[in-house]
Amino acid sequence: MTVQRDLIQRRLRDEGDKLIKTFHGLSSEQRLLTIYSDGMEWTLKDLLAHLGSAERAFLYYGQDILKGGEGAPEGFDIDGFNQHEVSGLRERSYAQLIDELRAARQEMIDLVGQLADQDFARRGRHPFFGQMSIDEMFKLIYRHNMMHMRDVRRALGNPSND
Repeated sequence: MTVQRDLIQRRLRDEGDKLIKTFHGLSSEQRLLTIYSDGMEWTLKDLLAHLGSAERAFLYYGQDILKGGEGAPEGFDIDGFNQHEVSGLRERSYAQLIDELRAARQEMIDLVGQLADQDFARRGRHPFFGQMSIDEMFKLIYRHNMMHMRDVRRALGNPSND
């Protein structure tokens, strides 16, 4: 397995910067725009809360795998987890949510930088995709961001990449 530490750190940093810049630039009205309404009704502020919460969950399960654990438990209810987390974060201020996402992302970048090459091959359970390597999980973190950013652009009427 070829370790792509620098690529992963760079993509985490770049995609994190894009997220922060986009969410920081939203007006008060845009923050209340409903982005998802299929089962879970989320505003853009809720999505920001989800992104920070998901980042913390990835950190938790990644660290568990690195310590020899299984990662996410078998039968993990990701939709229930996401709804519970977002509901629990609704009272936080927008600035707090941005700061929490920024801090979690930096913690993730730092963790990637501290791993030994062999750690990237460790396997465990991702909360949605099941068994995979830590390397694949880290890549899914920035891809998760990219997917949601596409949805944000669409909700704001700007389907282009930037």
